[in-house]
Amino acid sequence: MHRKFFVWSFDDGLEQDRRIIEILKKYHMGATFNLNSGLYGEKTWEGRIGNLGMREVPYEQFNPEKKHLLNYAPHFRIPYEEVQEVYQGFEIASHTLEHKNLKKCSEEEMKRQIEEDVQNLQNTFRQEITGFAYPYGMSSEACIPVLKNAGIRYARTVGKNTDFRFPEDPYHLPMTCWHISKNVLPELERFYEAEAEEDDLLFLMFAHGYEFDFNTVESNWNKLERICRSVAEHSDIICCSTADAFRMHEGDNV
Repeated sequence: MHRKFFVWSFDDGLEQDRRIIEILKKYHMGATFNLNSGLYGEKTWEGRIGNLGMREVPYEQFNPEKKHLLNYAPHFRIPYEEVQEVYQGFEIASHTLEHKNLKKCSEEEMKRQIEEDVQNLQNTFRQEITGFAYPYGMSSEACIPVLKNAGIRYARTVGKNTDFRFPEDPYHLPMTCWHISKNVLPELERFYEAEAEEDDLLFLMFAHGYEFDFNTVESNWNKLERICRSVAEHSDIICCSTADAFRMHEGDNV
């Protein structure tokens, strides 16, 4: 019998993840948090255009009391001293050491960004790091051998998956929806109605924690809770981390 998996994938390791995790636990959700081990505690402000964070301003250059042309949300990363406690019980995945666009890196720098981050995360969290999220969604064929050599078994892009099938190539894993999409709830309804007859099905929801602070129609904390509540009402859906979804899926297909 085939199964249906729902997973959350959150990038950057932000202070908003604390509130996210409270909501995830309330609804028994699994999730994967993609961290940059070279940027713990870094603080910037993210200016939004529509529902998207489009302009990053260094912490020391931003005055939150001043009137700004754009609306801003804090993009504050959780300090190293607190990450183990905050993310206990959740999958940690690599997002490169310093959130670098791998397509713009030399081969040597690309290897450093991947290998050092994976090693740092394994040392800190004492868990096997098998997942990866490409910064800016920019996948590169050149980095796949490096990912494999580092023990990575899947790598998430920001491409779109419309049929809920597990990807044939796990190193180009697309998302199903970015939470800010206007069609998230209709897509979830389509997933609920889909029959896992020929193979397992996967719904991967992507987000950055700071986006919920924008408080727009399509990006707000109520929407996060509404999504979690809706999924939790369906007993036929397995809510877990990305790695666990792949592990269960591949375990029945080897």
